[in-house]
Amino acid sequence: MEESVREELEKLFGTESYDKPIKAAIANRQSMEYQEAYNEGHLVEQERTNRVDPLVESLKEAEHLEDARKEKMIEIAEMYLSNMRDNIFRDQFELNEEYPNISIDEWNDFLADRIVSTYIGKHKRTLLKNKAESSLATPQSKNKKDNLQLLKEMSDADSRENVSNIVIMRIPDVYE
Repeated sequence: MEESVREELEKLFGTESYDKPIKAAIANRQSMEYQEAYNEGHLVEQERTNRVDPLVESLKEAEHLEDARKEKMIEIAEMYLSNMRDNIFRDQFELNEEYPNISIDEWNDFLADRIVSTYIGKHKRTLLKNKAESSLATPQSKNKKDNLQLLKEMSDADSRENVSNIVIMRIPDVYE
């Protein structure tokens, strides 16, 4: 093994010898080796980097996009998700300033896509709800009335959304 790789491994996992090959049993999630490695945190970072974001996964499966546009949307989504905390409240103009290689029109198309807007809207609602609740919990905060109103409106919207998914159909009577 190269010395830099050995140092990196020792830094991450301690000073044990890593010349011996990794057992095949560690790949089996049910094995004791896997459980020990997972519990010690050895595989956590690898799993985190291999995870695909649900937005990217949804765009890959989107049937309303042709292949070239789908690839562009996935590329834009990965840029957007790289700093989602800051990007979530930006419009197409601010996103274009941050990422100038994507045009304002491309950002607008991305943000207007039904999959993307649903995904971003879900996270915006969660973020706003958490901010409003934490503001209500802080005695020094102001605008408690506004925060209560926001929470009430979000609750009403959720209940309307749940009702709108109900479909009533009349099934004709069957006569013998």
